[in-house]
Amino acid sequence: MNILKWTSSIILSSGLCLTALNIYPLNLYVQFVGVMGWVYVGVLWEDYSIIFINVVGIIILGSGIIYSW
Repeated sequence: MNILKWTSSIILSSGLCLTALNIYPLNLYVQFVGVMGWVYVGVLWEDYSIIFINVVGIIILGSGIIYSW
């Protein structure tokens, strides 16, 4: 579990760095993967606040990915 949590955090942080460098749309895909990992962690922990905020992130990033097509 700890590995998944840290891996998702590193992936999500990498996506944020790509956003700062304006590397679009790769930043959206990378962040999407990180957020998906955190949703899974939230489900395993049964932590609804983590699930909620990351599902919102999935919706926002998913919309951006669709828009980029």
